[in-house]
Order: sequence, then C-alpha cells, then structure tokens
Amino acid sequence: MTAVDRALIEAVLLGVVGGLISVQIVLRRLPFFTLAMTHATFPGVVLAAVAGIDLYAGGGLFGVLIVLGVLALSRRPAQAMSTAIGIVLSAGFALGVVLASTRDGFSKDLTAYTVGQILTVGTGDLIAVTVVGAIVAALLLGAGRQLTFRAFDPGGYAAAGYRPALTDLALLLTVEAVIVVAVPAAGAILSVAVLVGPAAIARLWTHNIPAMTAIAVAAGASSGLIGVQISTRYDVAAGGTITLVTGTLFVSSLAATTAWTAVASHYRERENKGITPDHGSSAGDAQDRPLDRLDRR
Repeated sequence: MTAVDRALIEAVLLGVVGGLISVQIVLRRLPFFTLAMTHATFPGVVLAAVAGIDLYAGGGLFGVLIVLGVLALSRRPAQAMSTAIGIVLSAGFALGVVLASTRDGFSKDLTAYTVGQILTVGTGDLIAVTVVGAIVAALLLGAGRQLTFRAFDPGGYAAAGYRPALTDLALLLTVEAVIVVAVPAAGAILSVAVLVGPAAIARLWTHNIPAMTAIAVAAGASSGLIGVQISTRYDVAAGGTITLVTGTLFVSSLAATTAWTAVASHYRERENKGITPDHGSSAGDAQDRPLDRLDRR
C-alpha cells in the first residue's frame, strides 16, 4: 500500500467518523468547545513528540484534562464560560508552540502538527481511526436518543431521571478521541473542519437527525477523498485542501438551499393568492429544509 493509498483511506475514515460525531457537536452548539479542544490538545501532541512517546498517548492525556475542565466550566454563567474557553484556546496553542521551540530543529516541523501531514500516516494511524470510529458508532447506536434528548431539552432530560453530567462526559470524551486521531492527519488548526463542517452542511438540507447524519457522513468522506486527490495532483497541502473542499460544499449547499426555499415560497404564494390557508398549510413550511419537504411528499 502506497502513502497516497493510506492517505486516501485515512481521509475517508476521518470524514466518516467526523461526520458521525459532528451532528451531535452542532446540535449541542459545541463548535467553539471543539475549536478550543483542538488547540488545547496540541501541547499534548507536541510534548509526546518531544519526549519520544506515542502521540495518541500525549494528546489523549491532555484531552482528558481538557474534558474535565470543560465540564467544570459548563457550571459557570455563559459569558464567563465563553471567556474561559477563549483563554484555554489561546493558552493551549501557545503552550504547544513554546514546547516545540525547546527542541532544536523541531520548530521547523511545527507545520506538521498545526495543519497536519496526512501523506505520512501509517498503518497504526489507520487502526486508531478505525477503533475511534467504532467507539463513535457504538455511542450513537447505544445512546443516540439520549444524546438528542439532552440536546433539545436539557431540563426535561434531567427531570426524566437521566444524569446529564455522565452524558456530557461520554460525548466530550468521544469528541476528544476523534480530535486526537485527527491531529496527525488534519492538524490542530484544521481538525475543527472535520468535526463541524459535515454537520453544518447537512443541517442546510434537513432537520431529520438520521438523514442529517447520513448527509454529514457523505459530506465528510467526500471532502476527504476529493481533498487528498486534489492535493496529490497539484502538490498542495492536503489538510488545507480538505478544509477548502468542505467550505466549498458548505457554500454550494447554502446557495442551493436558499434558492430552493425562495422558489418554493414563490410558488406557494402564487398557489395561495386570494385563498385563505387552511390549518394544514402554514407559512412556516417555507422554512423547512428541502429534503424535509421531499420526505412529506
């Protein structure tokens, strides 16, 4: 298996795993948390590289500390929590840069840890992504309903007898595990695109959770596959290219769904002109996503 083959497999696997977990990240409004966690994991990865130990071990250790910190911050007022997360984001990344600079010549390789080096991934990286993917799938299959319940009705979730702290811990640890395996390939900066972009694209098309998850997985895998192919063909950075492809898919989806909604609203207005709408028709339907309307047909 060539380096390009491994890179393609890694990109697709990361896209699938990122797509699966990204829906929960968006539903829980955790993109900023995720950004902070990707940056704050960076010191653990760099420290592991400097010490000559496994990157996943270093990143994972820092990740556990970050998750515990996030859970502690979640008990504070929203404004204070956002401020603290911003500090974690900048301080974590700065610590990684300082650690990297303590080793002669290591700063030259800093780009590999900030934007990733997917063409250098090995068999161990592929195994790690596969294992984390299995964990993500198990979490969603076993606790998907509870996670969605927690996202839409936090008060009702606690009143129903569930334990929000344990649910949050399971989700955040899973997100951190995905970040740890994504950093070697996508980097500390660009990993957030893998974890947020697919769901952002999917949410433009539907509000149905299973459909959103399927679209997110397809978008993530497609972004990875196309990004690596463009990268190898034109000799440009793979991590940045994957992120640009994700951004392009988002902008294209935004334009398409906006146009769809405008056309649908126009025809609905023409059909209802001069006619009093009945209770089965609502102006709010115009705000539905395109695939949601197709499902009702």
